[in-house]
Amino acid sequence: MLRTLALNTGAKRCFSSSAARMDLNKIQLIGRVGADPSVTDIGNDRRVVNYTVATSETRPDKEGNLIKRTQWHRISSWNSAEWLPSKVKKGDLVYVEGQLRYNDFTDREGIQRTKAEISQTSFKLLRPAPERENDNDEE
Repeated sequence: MLRTLALNTGAKRCFSSSAARMDLNKIQLIGRVGADPSVTDIGNDRRVVNYTVATSETRPDKEGNLIKRTQWHRISSWNSAEWLPSKVKKGDLVYVEGQLRYNDFTDREGIQRTKAEISQTSFKLLRPAPERENDNDEE
């Protein structure tokens, strides 16, 4: 017993015969902050916080030796200039959620380049850097 499913064709797509759907651009990272965040004033009372997060994975190579691979991710945060720089420091373990963005720019030599960064939408400090944990114990 087969039934035919009628799709709502209200949304026309010239490149596909399938029904329209929502796309998703979502990045989730758990890693360590690479340097203390910096705040940049971009005018019109807008400030952006920039920082990097390192994520690492360890995998065996062909000979069975464990190889650690670290990737660095640029993060930009538009709604946290008031609190994030004072709460987050180098080495902190953080959870970051955001959207992947690509920005085109011309470098000093006049070459067109593209920079990938994550526009932060959610943030959580999971664990302070080990030296900060020790500082808190002494207080």
